[in-house]
Amino acid sequence: MHDLPDGPVLLHLARALLLDDVLPQLPEERRYEARLIANAMAIAAREATAGDRDKEAFRQGLAALYDDVGPRPQGRPAAETLDEANERLSWRLAADLRGGQRDADPEVFAVLRRAAAARLAAVNPKALAQYEAEEADGDGDGQ
Repeated sequence: MHDLPDGPVLLHLARALLLDDVLPQLPEERRYEARLIANAMAIAAREATAGDRDKEAFRQGLAALYDDVGPRPQGRPAAETLDEANERLSWRLAADLRGGQRDADPEVFAVLRRAAAARLAAVNPKALAQYEAEEADGDGDGQ
């Protein structure tokens, strides 16, 4: 056990310092760049906090579409990483969609919707909250 702040906390502290102390001292023409850096730091902190949770959820969702959750299929690498599994399954889904299979499949829609929500939670949580509020109010697209 260590008592040092972890990466997401350090990013949060550095971002606060940038926005509160450094940004006001910058010339106006450099403030936009500083805000871009601050936003990148916030995204990195949220992604680090999530870890592999969202990638694993995506893998599980895709794997369930193809009953690919059991033993390793013939020809599949024994030490397939999470990213490799997601890429393999994503390519398989893309091929199915291009071929017309799984069109209007509610299971596919649910997997992709969860993946998009997880990504939006990392890059723009305010937009996700607004979307979810609109969905709860019935202002969404009904899907």
